[in-house]
Amino acid sequence: MLTPLTTTPAPLLSSARRTLGPAWHERRDGLHVVKLKGSAYEMGRQHGVLLRDVIPGGPIPYYRAYFEKLIGRAALGPLGPLVWPTLQALVGTRVGRQMPRFAEDTIRGLAEGAGLRFEDVYGGCTMPDSMIWLAARLQQLRAPGPAVVHRLSLGLGCTSAIAWGEASRDGKLHHARNFDYHGVSCWPGTQAVLFHEPDEGQRYVSIAAAGVVLGGITAMNEAGLTLTVHQHMFTDQSALGGTPIGAMGDEVMRKAETLDDAEKLLAGNRPIGCWTYVMTDGKTNEVMCFEESPRRHTSFRLGGGRPMDPRAQKAKDTFGYANVYLDEQLGRTETNLYGSYWRHNAARHRTANERLAEGAGRHDAESVARILADRGHEACRVSEASAMVMTVGSVVFRPEDGLVWVGTGEAPTSRNRFVAFDLRGERRAGEHASFVVDDGESDASRRAFERYRDAYVLHVDHGDAERALAAMNEACALAPEEPVFHFLRGLLALDRRAHTTAEDALTRAIAIGHPHAERRASFHLWRARVRSEMGRRDDAITDYRACLGLPADPPVHAAARREHAKGWSGKRRAIDFSMGDVVSP
Repeated sequence: MLTPLTTTPAPLLSSARRTLGPAWHERRDGLHVVKLKGSAYEMGRQHGVLLRDVIPGGPIPYYRAYFEKLIGRAALGPLGPLVWPTLQALVGTRVGRQMPRFAEDTIRGLAEGAGLRFEDVYGGCTMPDSMIWLAARLQQLRAPGPAVVHRLSLGLGCTSAIAWGEASRDGKLHHARNFDYHGVSCWPGTQAVLFHEPDEGQRYVSIAAAGVVLGGITAMNEAGLTLTVHQHMFTDQSALGGTPIGAMGDEVMRKAETLDDAEKLLAGNRPIGCWTYVMTDGKTNEVMCFEESPRRHTSFRLGGGRPMDPRAQKAKDTFGYANVYLDEQLGRTETNLYGSYWRHNAARHRTANERLAEGAGRHDAESVARILADRGHEACRVSEASAMVMTVGSVVFRPEDGLVWVGTGEAPTSRNRFVAFDLRGERRAGEHASFVVDDGESDASRRAFERYRDAYVLHVDHGDAERALAAMNEACALAPEEPVFHFLRGLLALDRRAHTTAEDALTRAIAIGHPHAERRASFHLWRARVRSEMGRRDDAITDYRACLGLPADPPVHAAARREHAKGWSGKRRAIDFSMGDVVSP
């Protein structure tokens, strides 16, 4: 039996407070809790010094290594090592030119404090926007490439669930948010609660990780505004010349006291990629959804005495959001390149709004956290779940009181213990009860998901197909009725050319079935391929015909038609563990 994997252990284990001038660091509930104060450079330096031992195992170094691993798997031969430097020279440098001075100073301080090369840290900070730009260009050309491989393999999610006024037990606004991102092996173990007190601007708290020094992704400021960012992945809209995403949100948190202020700041910026800012004001019980691309932005408000908006609300005083544009014009820029992603995205959006409506009048921090912890369809733990294998951060804000509950532990963090912190007192708010969402999940189911997460890390981070297969064997034994677990086991076995195991696993997935007919079609396609490699062409033809007889995503049907006529080439395809599928079969 495999020893369960954990994230990179953080050496700073003591709860004793360590100080650096006005800044300090302590460990609470497995989290790094840090106070930063001063100029942009000084706050970056404080972050670097206080978390020096942790940053190398955090997400910033991970992202570059992750990209280079994907390049190595892209069959580019001797060109592979040239892709990253070329991307940085052509795109990253231009992205960096738009970095605000305060952000560049912060990054420089972080690098010097942590003893790292500025160029390496800066490259890590500009890489996400660089990759978004390049991936969009490749989508315009319809040309596959390593950037598209990288982007599609992220499987980004993110879910917001907000209740206020009549929908809330105490009338106060509660803003829950899952942060679904790559870095499963490093983000949770280096997760940080960062209290920022800049010389210029307001105090705010950001929930991030060691080395993520700009607080513009998940944050709340002393004026009572919350901010969460959602990415729109599958669109060909991007442009160089805007402010990188984390820096823009950081500026909003420092400067905006009202949603009007925030909207003005956001509207004055041209983004590099496609994003939505979901923001709330705890003073007025208002919500702003600001959707943007490089060519268009739009925003709408909810709450504050406004009537319900039928496009955005299923119940009064509630709002749920995933990663689908609500604006019709922006929605037309999104491309359905990957069916499993879109079904998952739509399901999270639908579920968040349904759960908000069902609990209207009774919502509090724990009830909205329960939405973040949703395990999806009862017949599949993966395909519609809000609590994903990539859920590396989960929070609930109550901005009227300056409180934030933070999910702890391994991914999915929304299914672990939430602990409260107080922005006003810059402390662990022990008098506000911590809680764990309990929805009756069995111990076997929980352990099966842990083995699935281990397989994800082994496959994505370490390229260790053999141990990943062993982890999925255990997951299937613990949760024998989970079809996608068996499907992943089959794909891994096929990669290992363990054809008998692969056929058995795929046969089991087919026998269990799936709530999405498209997934059932994919199960048949892949069993046909296994049987082709086993020299059983007649059996493969039977599976190809079964696939073609079911509704399927266009690439699956195209592959089945081609291989029904000409046979299977045997070319391996990259497995997307976050959705339990293959992006381009």
